[in-house]
Amino acid sequence: MPNGLALHFKKILNWFIPMRCLGCGEMASEDHQLCAECWKSINFINTPYCKVCGYPHTVQTNSEELCDFCGYEEILYESARSALIYDEGAKKLILRLKYADHTSLVPIFARWLVNAGQDLFEDADYLVPVPLHWTRLLQRRYNQAALLVVGMKKIAPSLPKYAPQFLRRIKKTQSQGQKNKKERIENVQNAFYSSPRHKQALQDKTIILVDDVMASGTTINECIKTLVDAGCKNVRVLTLARSLLEHY
Repeated sequence: MPNGLALHFKKILNWFIPMRCLGCGEMASEDHQLCAECWKSINFINTPYCKVCGYPHTVQTNSEELCDFCGYEEILYESARSALIYDEGAKKLILRLKYADHTSLVPIFARWLVNAGQDLFEDADYLVPVPLHWTRLLQRRYNQAALLVVGMKKIAPSLPKYAPQFLRRIKKTQSQGQKNKKERIENVQNAFYSSPRHKQALQDKTIILVDDVMASGTTINECIKTLVDAGCKNVRVLTLARSLLEHY
């Protein structure tokens, strides 16, 4: 179809089926995008940020550009990056994906993740999504972290291999939202499992662990312990959003 005719057909189609914002469902200027108001509500994490945990700086505390948190907390990952600050704007969008079946958000989220994780991908071997327990997967019908990884691979096929088989959630955990740090640690303790048959494949490998949100980091840490016990050399973390309130 000639370009002019295709454009004319698209205008006619948009007349009958108006383009909608992925965030709020209101009219949008482009399909599969956000409207101006939803864009305003999104806060991306930009430099400067801690070179280890990816937390946005207000003050750089030493010559290595580490934040205060990395100075006194045990960090199990090699490095971590997130695309967005987990505030009300990001929360609204992510909850639409997690609980309202708005999988149409995956392509735009995946693009943000690819951009945020640029310095994690080099020399990494596998992309591993944080898994759901099978009962929650049955209820939700998809794992949002897995969808994000698949979306990333579609955008950038040269990224490390998608490897969901290396990590399973074997304990049905409760929601972490209203728990304190001690309760969160206990809630996810021994929640994950990596089969011994994967030990050779994981030996001395670098994993990028992918999830939608990083809050206190207790779930991430439990995943990392499981992967390291299975033979991984390093684990890096890439999340769509990062909670700032949990960090200090």
